[in-house]
Amino acid sequence: MKVLCLDVDSFRADHVGGYGYDRPTTPNIDGLIDDGVAFERGYVANSPCMPSRAGFSSGRYGIANGVETHGQQSQSTHRPASETDWAGSWTENQPGRPWWTLPELFFQNRIRTIGVSSFPRHPAPWFYHVWHEFRQPQEPDEDMTVEWGHVSFQTPRASAVVNESIDALDRTDDDFFLYAQFWDPHAPYNRSKEEIDRFRDGDLPPHPTADQLEEHRTWDAVRSASHTGIDSREELGELIATYDAEIRYADRHIGRLLQYLRDTGQYDDTLIVLLGDHGEEFGEHGLYREHWSTHDGTQRVPMVIKPPGDTPVETGTREHLVTNVDLAPTIADYLGVEPPARWQGRSLRPIIEDGSAAGRDAIVVDHGLYTAQRAVRTDRWKLIHTLHPGMWGGVLPEYQLYDMHDDPWEQTDVSDAHSDVVDDLDERKLVWAGRHREGSVDTLQRVAEHGPSGHLSFADDFEGV
Repeated sequence: MKVLCLDVDSFRADHVGGYGYDRPTTPNIDGLIDDGVAFERGYVANSPCMPSRAGFSSGRYGIANGVETHGQQSQSTHRPASETDWAGSWTENQPGRPWWTLPELFFQNRIRTIGVSSFPRHPAPWFYHVWHEFRQPQEPDEDMTVEWGHVSFQTPRASAVVNESIDALDRTDDDFFLYAQFWDPHAPYNRSKEEIDRFRDGDLPPHPTADQLEEHRTWDAVRSASHTGIDSREELGELIATYDAEIRYADRHIGRLLQYLRDTGQYDDTLIVLLGDHGEEFGEHGLYREHWSTHDGTQRVPMVIKPPGDTPVETGTREHLVTNVDLAPTIADYLGVEPPARWQGRSLRPIIEDGSAAGRDAIVVDHGLYTAQRAVRTDRWKLIHTLHPGMWGGVLPEYQLYDMHDDPWEQTDVSDAHSDVVDDLDERKLVWAGRHREGSVDTLQRVAEHGPSGHLSFADDFEGV
């Protein structure tokens, strides 16, 4: 079996043409959507980068795999090798049953695993464990200074990722699992004036309004309008245009990789999965060019699956509530391999084959870097519980409730008017945590007790300013 996973950083679902965006950001991804299924309500179970990729690769929620944030609390995952004195291979004589990561599942089945990503430099030592081949594209050889004062792992370009991916496939004659990770459109933005110009026209999103933006100018908080130099909706439009140009750049090179598969006769037979690791917010709730919460701007991402050509599919969009933790068991399902018993996601294959297939009535998602939040999302409601407000104490209430039917931009907290809904969803959240956590410790609660890593990092950065 041939599998291609395309992981695009900081990628909002509502900036994709196939999801209804009115700017020409994603012609190649839109073509992929035409051949498969796009999940309209696809969420990352954990955000941002490290927790999200831990969930995707492990098939387990952060509350179980142990990665809810960045920094020291993210350097190892809960896995059989870290839970025993002897970290060798599992045998029938050992108690319990193991669980593999997604690349390990392919490795165990002797299918070549190839990773092309600079992500281990995050660092994430668990991420590049057990691959046949792992490539880290070099950052550009140019004189550039990003906001951290040096060229970093966030600067390798989509062109390099695709070049490395094609080279690896040229050397692979058999089945494969190829994971290609794109930092574009994560900041720092690197597009030219000409690339940005094509996105400077068009309507801006309704939020933040001019009045909201003016209020945000009064906030003395990291990534608020006052800290990011956003003085007007025109400047907001410029920021969004640069973001859209980065998406178009990533899409262009994703198109190169898809065309390579077509040219070599492999496209139809390949299972292709595309997703974002998280989104990016642009002031809807006061922070600009940041992924910091469980709001949809951060947590909702494109999630597209094109199955192999010899399997049934009802192409189009789906309204089912799904998370990226569901992708590992979905891929295992197409591989024809029983997923490890301790994976926690559900295969989406029945929904791909039949849009009327039943799905969940709720999902639970976490953010643990800049805040510590857990949200419950149903068809109508989203309840956000803030366990730690990060640097935005006094701004974030402990509980927020949004009617996602009437208020998809999550602007009006209706928790006071619907206390019964708050109580019900809060109880469901507790039951979910008890069912899915590894051991007795809720790792997001531990993040809240220690303080989110991004919150502490920002505090250190600003202490000397």
